[in-house]
Amino acid sequence: MYTIMLIGTAGSGKSTLTYTLSQWLEDNDKYTGIINLDPGVRWLPYTPDIDIREYIDLEHIMSKYELGPNGALIASVDMMINYIKEIREEIRNSNYEYIIVDTPGQMELFAFRTVGPQIISKISEDNLLILFLIDAIFTIKPSDFVSALLLATSVHYRFLKPQINVISKADLLSEQRKSKIEEWIEDPETLKMDMMSEDSTLQREMSERLVDLISSEMFMDIVFTSSFTAEGGDALLGRIERIFGKTIID
Repeated sequence: MYTIMLIGTAGSGKSTLTYTLSQWLEDNDKYTGIINLDPGVRWLPYTPDIDIREYIDLEHIMSKYELGPNGALIASVDMMINYIKEIREEIRNSNYEYIIVDTPGQMELFAFRTVGPQIISKISEDNLLILFLIDAIFTIKPSDFVSALLLATSVHYRFLKPQINVISKADLLSEQRKSKIEEWIEDPETLKMDMMSEDSTLQREMSERLVDLISSEMFMDIVFTSSFTAEGGDALLGRIERIFGKTIID
């Protein structure tokens, strides 16, 4: 079984791409299941095959422990580890070839708490790939793009697994903007220079150090995708195929 986990900031399009990616895999005859690990989500564009909400009731936790929404979400994420045995049993009984894991909207609750890596290590075993989503809105300014790549680097450090950085909602970007981003990707020195040209003196001073902190891997595996136009489907599947060493596109 091959596991693909989507991580990204709130509103970056994780759930939408989860659904779209599952369709791309199914279109290539790959038996695919979806796990929802967000106990607080009210609506999803797909029907989860395995759903943490069947084990954890956010409203009940708020009432029982007299917590607000944020406190209840933290408690809910920490409680997930208690249900790993049941989730693993569901996975084992399914015989999925691919599992896509949709993580909580507030990525810091999952990626940067101890429980996140623990849960994923027990679900995925060996074949795990992370898709880190970068919202297209964070590619307009070079400093925003650097911030997104630093966050991607931090996630990579947390999980230490193969990772593809996905610029989501690419349909919102002009061709000129995409060309500029591609220039940054191919030549990080260009990104550094564009960042130094921004107005803030502090940004100019920090630009060189910040770009140098980003590992070269974060620039190598970046894919533009759009769930609206289906842009980037073959490119993303091709990257996944290369990392897993398994043919997806016939």
